[in-house]
This record gives sequence, structure tokens and C-alpha cells, in this order.
Amino acid sequence: MPSTPAPSIGRGLRGSRLLSGLFAGAMSGTLVATFSITLAALIFSGNLTKYLPAGIGMALAGSAIIGAIVALGSSFRPVIAAPQENTAVVLALVASAIGSHITAKGGDPFPTIVAVCSLSALVTGGLFLVLGGLRLGTLVRFIPYPVVGGFLAGTGWLLFTGSISVMAGTEFSLASLPLLLRAEAIVNWVPGLTLGIFLTILLRRYHHFLLLPGLLVFAVGMFYGVLYAAGGTVSEALDRGMLLGPFPSGALWPPMTPSDALRIDWAEIGANSGNLLAITMLATISILLNASGLEIATEREIDLDRELRATGIANLAAGLGFGMVGYLSLSESTLNHKAGAESRVAGILSACICAAALFFGASVFSYFPKPVLGGLLVFLGAGFLLETLYDSWFRLPRVEYGLVVIILVVIAWIGFLPGIGVGIVVSSVLFAVNYSRIDVIKRAAVGSDVRSNVERSAGDELTLEERGKELYILQLQGYIFFGTSYSLLKRVHHRMLSDDPAPTRYVLLDFRHVDGIDSSAVLSFVRMRKLAESNGVTVVLTDLPSAVKKQLERGGFADGSKRVRFFPDLDHGLEWVENQVLRAAPPSMLPPTKLVDELENVFRTREFVSGFLQYLERVEAPAGYQIYRQGEVSKDLYLIESGELTAWLELDGGKTKRLRTMGPGTVVGESGLYLGARRSATVVTLCPTVLYRLSLDSLERMTREAPHLAASFHQFVVCLLAERMVLATGASKTLFN
Repeated sequence: MPSTPAPSIGRGLRGSRLLSGLFAGAMSGTLVATFSITLAALIFSGNLTKYLPAGIGMALAGSAIIGAIVALGSSFRPVIAAPQENTAVVLALVASAIGSHITAKGGDPFPTIVAVCSLSALVTGGLFLVLGGLRLGTLVRFIPYPVVGGFLAGTGWLLFTGSISVMAGTEFSLASLPLLLRAEAIVNWVPGLTLGIFLTILLRRYHHFLLLPGLLVFAVGMFYGVLYAAGGTVSEALDRGMLLGPFPSGALWPPMTPSDALRIDWAEIGANSGNLLAITMLATISILLNASGLEIATEREIDLDRELRATGIANLAAGLGFGMVGYLSLSESTLNHKAGAESRVAGILSACICAAALFFGASVFSYFPKPVLGGLLVFLGAGFLLETLYDSWFRLPRVEYGLVVIILVVIAWIGFLPGIGVGIVVSSVLFAVNYSRIDVIKRAAVGSDVRSNVERSAGDELTLEERGKELYILQLQGYIFFGTSYSLLKRVHHRMLSDDPAPTRYVLLDFRHVDGIDSSAVLSFVRMRKLAESNGVTVVLTDLPSAVKKQLERGGFADGSKRVRFFPDLDHGLEWVENQVLRAAPPSMLPPTKLVDELENVFRTREFVSGFLQYLERVEAPAGYQIYRQGEVSKDLYLIESGELTAWLELDGGKTKRLRTMGPGTVVGESGLYLGARRSATVVTLCPTVLYRLSLDSLERMTREAPHLAASFHQFVVCLLAERMVLATGASKTLFN
């Protein structure tokens, strides 16, 4: 049967994917275990080197626990998660400070350092769970890149200096430079520095996933080849501190017993609480940035909230198991993807390799060359520095690039937490300055440029045109705060004091495109109201978001003033101002519009007008009468003799929008009748109104019986539709439509 080969094909595909997953997991596990040792050596360096075996156990425990849990819970199936260099750098600073202080007092710093590592994992895991539960993974989108770049640059610098400390066995500082430059010390750290620079140059040009593991194996072989060629021995290398060992035999975990917990110095932990906070913040930023970077590298969507929840549980478990903070690894996860891994097998196998190294002892790592580990740290640190200092030079504005450098200097000179603080403060100031340069006024106009949707008589139109400058209209935009509200206040005040012959009597502020305001902006609006009262100006506000209106009312902007008016939209605000202008102006000398006069313009003689009226039906409608409803079939049109009609557009959610208010001499419903379309709006009378109805049947009868009347009326409707099209085109170009 044709379908029989399908199972074998499916098994072949599954087998291929399994092999790819196993291969990728073995590669990733080897790298993760190696990096874990490197990070442990970074933390437990200098005077803390004697605790390195237990430190390696803590790093491997974190890699095994976090790697397994995240592999099972991540939205990206071939994910690798483990302790990362960003947080390890800060842990190294904390461990060094605690080690110095407690050792100076004659105590053992190791239990306190273990407590710091576990506590940082627990706090970070708890924060991850909260953020993931509240679906706040998108917070990463709000972090300015210069701040993140500064963090990464600081991390790169501390990785670089930490690599020197690991290889030389001496803490890197200005005071230790004479020791580091001695011949016997140079032999220890220069080879690793050279390896790190070589890896950086080569891997920036070539990106094959097997290149880094192959180079590490080659570097280890090269180290021992040079050692034996020079007549040296492993014992001599151990004595010179060029190897990680010697380590005691046995398992690497647990790092301490329950009785050791009594020797934890909680005062030292409290003194370093700021750095613990920095670890949590850096881990939060890093996991989200790594996840975003993985989305780009693999062209797959990742659920950031799910990553936070899975990694939160993993860190809580790692903290309880004396492990270190860890999260998604961008490099190893991308490597798995490129190696063809599509299942969770790779992450689980990687975690198993770390667990095997954890429980089978440290002796296998005793002969690992420190220059190779140091070279890895140099490679990682140089990668961060090149990306943030070299690559960013070509893509960042100079001000933002300067912020990256400032954060780097502060982190290198003072510490991570001050660097974070400086970055947040400076970026906030830069944001405020840059945002204040954006004009809060989107567009400005006067009353003669923009009208309400109320149709006026010829005399009223002439009056509004002549007195248009009495109304000053400003359409606002964005978020209004102290930097932008002051410029708005100055603009309005300048308009009030203008020497123009037509003084400003109304200022209309349209908030349709405003997102919100802050408390300092409310004070500027209060000052604007006081200026308006002293200058006899009325401030009209339209389309206010409810939250903005509440803020203004609480801030005392309205405060019962007759010089402040609120309207739901621009159209009604304009109508109110127009009515006030017309009420204050002298009566127009032009006669009001009449239907008979309009028809005489169409048919030329009263005899033709009388003949046309015979085809119409007179309708007397009370106020609130619905002439027709939106969506109904168009069967007639109406001519207004007296009264007013309003056309409403019915929107979703029961909302309505006024399209036009029409008076005597106006034709309503002609578009639907001529096009055979359904009614596009609902038309209602505003007051008792007299109409003339022309039905479709009457129009067809007039065409048969009096073609000259029908031709004149058709020509009138064509001119009317053309005129309305011109007006609609102009309205689409109007600043407020």
C-alpha cells in the first residue's frame, strides 16, 4: 500500500532530530560546564582561591538545576540556561568585599559567600515569578539602549579585569600593577590575554558553531605541548598556579553543612544589599534582552512571560540547592538552533553533563589550564566592550554613546550599583530634555480656518469669517509634562497679549492626541486659567481623556471659573464658540436662506418652482423626529424649508458622532437615492421642522412627465454633490480631520 513508508519516514525524522539534539546537548553541556568553572574561578579568585572547588560545585549545581527546569518549561524548546557572566561579575565583587572584611576579623568568609549566592538566586527567582505572573515581560522594551549598553560595557570591563585576577592569582587594581608586571606574573596572564584577543578577532569574523569548542581543545593541547617542550612538568605548573588544581577528591556538593549556617555574617550581607539588588536588576534585564536577541537570531517568537516564570522556578530551586543565579544563555541556545536541535533533549542533556561533573568530583578539572579559562573571560569581556564601545560608535548618537562611556567609567571606578543609578538618572534627564524639544502643539489655527459641522446662513458665515481670529485653536499631542507644558503656556500667553486688531477672546485646546499629563503640567494649566481670567479670554478644552480631566479638576484648573469650558469633542467646542461669536456680533444684513429662493436659482422661474413642488410631499416633523436611520434602504430625499436636521454616524459600542447640522435650503439624502445605496447616517430633527419629500417614484414620474424639470433638478444635484466633494476634500486636508 502507498501509505506504508510513512511510519519509517516519521521514525527517520524523529531519529535525525534526536541525534541532532544529543549532539547539540553534548556540545552545549561541555561549554556550559567549562563556563561554569570559569565563572567560579572568577568569583573565587585571589584570597578566595582555596574555596574554588566548592565554588565550582555551586556553579555546576546552578547549571544543572536551572538548565533542567528551564529546558522543561521554556517556550523555546532547544534552550540552554545556566549562570551567566553578567551576574557572576557582581557576585565576584561581593565575594571579594566579604572575603576581605571577614578575613580581616579572623573569620571564615565562605558560609557568608554561599548565603549571598543562594539568597541572590532566591530573590531573583521570586522577582522573575512575579514579573511573569503579572505578564510584565515587555518591560525590556522600555529600557533605553544606552543604559543597557553601559551595563554591558561595565560587565565587559569587569570580566576583563577579572580574567587577569584569575590567571595571576592577584586582584587586579592600580596598587597591584607592579606585581602583575613582574616577569613571573606575566608568564601566567599574558598567554591567556593573547588567547582571548585571538578568539575575539577570529570569532568576530567566522561564526561556525564548532569553532569555539575546537579552539578551546586546541588551546589546552597547545598549553601542555609548550609545557613539555620547555621541559616543565605538571607539578611545576601546579606550583606556579597555572592550573586550577590541586583540588581535593570527592564530590563538589553540598558546599557547606547545616552547622556552617551558624557562621553566616548577616551584617556583611546587609552591607552588600545594594549589590544584591544590582544582581537582581541585571539578571532581569539580561534574561529579557537575551530572549529578545534569541528571537532575532532564530526568527522565532518567544513568550517572555513564560520564560520569566520558568526561570523564576529554576532560580528558586537553585537557591535552595546552593546554586548561583542563572537564566537563558543566548550563545548556547543559538548554537543548539544552528546545530539542528528542535527538542528539549539538548537542554536536558546539557544539564545532565553538569550534574555528572558535579557529583563525580573536581579531579577532572584540576589540570585545566588557567590561561585557557582566563582567555575565555577575556573573550567574553572583549565581546561586550567591542559591541558597546566600538560597534555602538557607528550607530548611536554621540550623546547616547557618551552615556554608555559614563556608565562604564562609574562602574569601573565605583561599582555596579552607582553605575546603574547614574545611568538611570542621566537617561531620565536626557529623555526629559529631548522630549521637551518635541512641540506639544501638533497644529495651530484660527476660527476662520476650522468650522464646526453646523451649517450656517450666508450672513452668519460672513460674520464667522470676519471674526475668525477671535478664536485661537491648538491641537495638542503626546504626553504633557513640565518640559512641554511651559512652552504651551508661553505660546498661549503670547497670543493673549498680541497687538493684533482682532483680539483673541477664545483659546480652544484639543486633547484628542494627548496621552496624559503630569502634576507639574497641571500647574501650568492653572496659570493659563488665571491669565485667561485677567485678559477676558475663555479657555475651551475638547476631547479630554477622563484621567486628564480628573487631574485638571483635582489640581484646581476649573475651580468654578466661568472662563473654562469642557466639551466632549472638537465639533461641539467649535459650535459653542461660534454661537458665542454670533451672539456678540451685530445682526447680519443678509437675509436668511429660504427654500423658495434656492429653488428659483435652480429652475429660474416661479412657474417651474410651482411645477416642481407638485412632485413633492410636504412633511411637518416635531423635534426629535427620525427622518431616516443609518443602514436603511434609500427611497427618497428631503428639502428643508424651515427648522434644523442633524446627521449622526452610529459607531460601535453605542457611540455616535455628529456629521452635520443643516438648515433651510439644504438637500438631505440625495447621495443614497442617486447611488442606490443604504443610508450612511441617521438624520434627526433638532426642532419643529418643515420638509419636502421627493420619493424615487416621484422622481421617475417627473422624468417622464416633465423632463425639463427633471433635467434642471439633476443638474442641481450634480452641482451639489460636486460642491460637497470639494468641501470633503478640503476637510480631509484640514489640520483637524
